[in-house]
Amino acid sequence: MANTTQDTAKPLKKKGIIRWEAIIPFAIICAIIALYFHFFFDTHLRRALEWAGYNAVGAEVNIAKLETSFFNASLRIQGIEVTDAERPTHDSIKIGDIRFSMLWDALLRAKVVVNEAAVEQIEFGVLRKKPGKVKPPEPDDGQPSMTEKLKAQALKEAQEEYGDNVLGDVIAMLGGTDANVQLQKLQESLPSKAMLEKFDADLKGKQQAWDARLKTLPQEKDIRALNERLNKIKYKDFKTPQELQTSVQELDKVLKDGDAMYKQVQTTGDDLGKDLKAVETQYKDIEKQIKTDISSLEQHFRIPQLDAKAMTRAMFNKYLAPYKSKFYRYKEMADKYLPPNLMKKDKKGEDIAIQPHPREKGISYEFGRANSYPLFWVKRTAVSSQAGVTPDAGNIKGEILDITSNQRLVGKPTVATLAGDFPSKEIFGFLLRLSLDNTKALSVIAYKFNVDAYSILGKDLVKTPDVSIAFNKATGAMGIEGKVVGLKNIVLAMNNKFTKVDYAISAKNEVADQILKAVFAGIPAVTLTVNGQGDFPDIPLNINSNLGPELQQGFSKQIQAKVDEARARIQAVVDQEIGKQRAQVEAQLNQLRGQFDGEVKKAQAQIETQRKQAESRIDQAKKDAENQGRKQLEKEGQKALDSLKEKFGF
Repeated sequence: MANTTQDTAKPLKKKGIIRWEAIIPFAIICAIIALYFHFFFDTHLRRALEWAGYNAVGAEVNIAKLETSFFNASLRIQGIEVTDAERPTHDSIKIGDIRFSMLWDALLRAKVVVNEAAVEQIEFGVLRKKPGKVKPPEPDDGQPSMTEKLKAQALKEAQEEYGDNVLGDVIAMLGGTDANVQLQKLQESLPSKAMLEKFDADLKGKQQAWDARLKTLPQEKDIRALNERLNKIKYKDFKTPQELQTSVQELDKVLKDGDAMYKQVQTTGDDLGKDLKAVETQYKDIEKQIKTDISSLEQHFRIPQLDAKAMTRAMFNKYLAPYKSKFYRYKEMADKYLPPNLMKKDKKGEDIAIQPHPREKGISYEFGRANSYPLFWVKRTAVSSQAGVTPDAGNIKGEILDITSNQRLVGKPTVATLAGDFPSKEIFGFLLRLSLDNTKALSVIAYKFNVDAYSILGKDLVKTPDVSIAFNKATGAMGIEGKVVGLKNIVLAMNNKFTKVDYAISAKNEVADQILKAVFAGIPAVTLTVNGQGDFPDIPLNINSNLGPELQQGFSKQIQAKVDEARARIQAVVDQEIGKQRAQVEAQLNQLRGQFDGEVKKAQAQIETQRKQAESRIDQAKKDAENQGRKQLEKEGQKALDSLKEKFGF
């Protein structure tokens, strides 16, 4: 029986228009993405912004609500709270609403362009529901941070220029504290005393050495013997040439002996003169140290300098401290996050083994056409806030123009203008103008900030155990203007004026209390100006106020007598401790000078006289010999002439 097999082939199914095997996976992926963006994206973006803000400002950042819309290409953020790092129970700033829409035209080019954004309901210093988290300091790498460097520099400048609190020193001086006991303890530790003792011992050793050396100099009997030898030598009326030659040789020997004596005295005099100059220089250093010791004692006993600028700085150091602290903090943030090429950070690169040839000059091209879209550009941000909507909201109106990633492409700087007031905080006439121009080689940040009136309650100016000066209540006005060039060079000018001032003044010393109250009673308005210019962080500040001259004038009469008395007491202690030894040292110095001026110079003069006399006699002997020779020749010539006359019969 034969089996036959038939191959049964499956009929091919004809494909339709819709490719379900591709559409279904794609639809699933799209659905997952849509579900993620609908349910989770806003939450994740909100938390990402909170995390980034926390790391950027170093304090907790909260966002109440964040909404995005894919179809409208919009973003809305509500309830932004930034914790104040110095006061975590409060917010440094709170913004009610930020919203904007992006252009799809730019998004399709992978760029973000916003025609107009809105920022509403701005509040400052709002009490938080619970304290915010503050970022802990970074681990110590062994190097001081920028803030520490700046604070150390400010502290050093304050100590070097102004010392302790000036007003506290004045009060202590008026108290008339007896410092005799402390002065007695400090007498033995005066550096000038130790220097003087060492100098005295060294000087005595030099004195002994010079006494021994001066004894080796030619004495008066030696010079007299030289003179006697000189006088015995014949220097005229020579009868024979041999007699002349003998006299000249003897005179030359006396001259050489005199030269040897003179050189010995001259060498000794030069050495003594050098030692004397060195000793006098060393003694001048001791004189300087004595003055330094007196100045040190004055600082130890807090003898104040009645200087208007010093008093002004003492009065307003505490007032200006919060502004300096914020400046240091934000500058450190800028130093950390801005690109190194903008901050001109000094970072050593790796050594290049082979130096390439310098490039030829060429043309630099920047991608993108003029007037095209930069990577990021917010053309206008409208800022507004209405007082009364929330307790701490203010009346603010303003705009920020051209926030962009490439100002050169846009051709416009970023300019912000805000104006308004905060009635709940009694701040009126608030105006801020800020310009960031990065279109040039060096960026320029220009700023102007004015407040027409703001309330001051319980502001301490000076708080020490000896004196307390504060504003119970006052109305202030402030103006700050300046610029930052290249994120390095800073120009600052600040003007403050305080009116309607209710002073709170007290001092332990009754005289000081009366003076302070009398001075401040005549100052209805207080002015404060701060000017500074320099490369960061070396920015010297010039602080002036009408309080400084008034305080200086008020204290000058009462304090001057106390200051003079204290200085006289310190001078007396120093003189008593080192005066006797100082007199002995000066006597020894005078003795050395006397020996130099007396013995050495006298010996030099005597020997010089003998030398000149010997040289004169040698010259005289030579002239006498020449004259005698001339006469002898004349006689011989005459004899020869007479002999010729006889021969020829004349």
